[in-house]
Amino acid sequence: MLRQPVKAILAWSVLFVLLNNSLIFSQSNWPRFRGPNGAGLVEGVKLPSDISDNEYRWKVKLAGIGSSSPVIWEQHLFITSCDPDSGKLTLECLDAASGKVRWSKSFEHAVYRVHGRNNFASSTPAVDENHIYLTYADPDHTMLVALDHDGNQKWERDFGTWTSQHGFAASPMVYDNKVIVFNSQQSERLKPGQKPGGSHVIAVDCKTGEDAWSSSLTSTRACYAIPSIFKDKNGTEQLVSCNTGDGFFSLDPKTGKQNWATLPFRMRTVASTLIADGLIIGSNGSGGGGNYLVAIRPGNAVNSVPEKVYEIKKANYVPTPIAVNGKLYLFSDKGIGKCVELQTGALIWEERLAKGFSGSPIATLSSIYIMDESGNLHVIGTGGQYEQICKHSLGESTRSTPAVAGNRLYLRTDSHLICVGDK
Repeated sequence: MLRQPVKAILAWSVLFVLLNNSLIFSQSNWPRFRGPNGAGLVEGVKLPSDISDNEYRWKVKLAGIGSSSPVIWEQHLFITSCDPDSGKLTLECLDAASGKVRWSKSFEHAVYRVHGRNNFASSTPAVDENHIYLTYADPDHTMLVALDHDGNQKWERDFGTWTSQHGFAASPMVYDNKVIVFNSQQSERLKPGQKPGGSHVIAVDCKTGEDAWSSSLTSTRACYAIPSIFKDKNGTEQLVSCNTGDGFFSLDPKTGKQNWATLPFRMRTVASTLIADGLIIGSNGSGGGGNYLVAIRPGNAVNSVPEKVYEIKKANYVPTPIAVNGKLYLFSDKGIGKCVELQTGALIWEERLAKGFSGSPIATLSSIYIMDESGNLHVIGTGGQYEQICKHSLGESTRSTPAVAGNRLYLRTDSHLICVGDK
């Protein structure tokens, strides 16, 4: 008489273990800039909030300088660095637990002028269970390279010339066995003799590197927003991003066909699109100011033009915002932090936090983590009022964005990588 209940209990126990193992497995991966779908929000992890040098699990010197973020797949951590004098780009694979270098591989390209806040290692790679995908460019080449987790190159693509005012910083993403790159180039404000560049969203097969689709965009200024996936009320997935020429735009991620586009932007888009509670959020700006953020809500039909929900002036330009617990947090290039109601844009608090931010925040449900350009890590509470939990000097300037895997926080400064937590 007890066999059936016992079997049921055993079955539920096995299911519980499998579910938890699946959860742990997913938390051990950080596959792209700002993690899954670029949201930057992690749940079910325990990260330290009151951080000091004593909390470091390890700190290692990298092969060069850079502002890209690490990506992680299980115990493989991948990060890029560059030599600004020679143009050499180095991809290193580290053991995520110990920081020990497993292997490194270098790629040569021409030295060319980039913005003072940019460098040749600004693009964050993408990773899946089979490959690491790396993008880099110079005026004659726009490269996408795939290597396996042991550093063996599997394929490469050259999409041709690169035209920009500030340099390259396009980070790839992976969706449905495709690598997707937003290849946005400059056609305005060109130097004498400089040819305008063409802009596309490009998708290639993860295994072979062969073309899957390419979607043409309007070229104005080189833009750097990394796409993300929006799932509408009908469960249909859309690839969304933004640029100056097309504004917010939506593509079918399987074919590249455009669903809709709407034009709220006048200036360059650098921050990536953020998907949060039915909204798509993006911003634009310039080094001279005038930055503003726009939140839109897509309609029920895939091809319906979204409605504008609100606009926030004096917003972020380079850093991507983050949404936590119904609130939206913005960090500006000028060092201002701002918290607003996610659905309305109503201001909750605004504080000067630093001289400037270039990296973007990540967050748990209770804490936001962001590094300022002077090399301070700020840990900020997610309650109703401004709360600075911690401000810790990392000892070196940084323009990078934190990464998370398991219960570990990875912090990249100009030439070092620091692992905190899970000691």
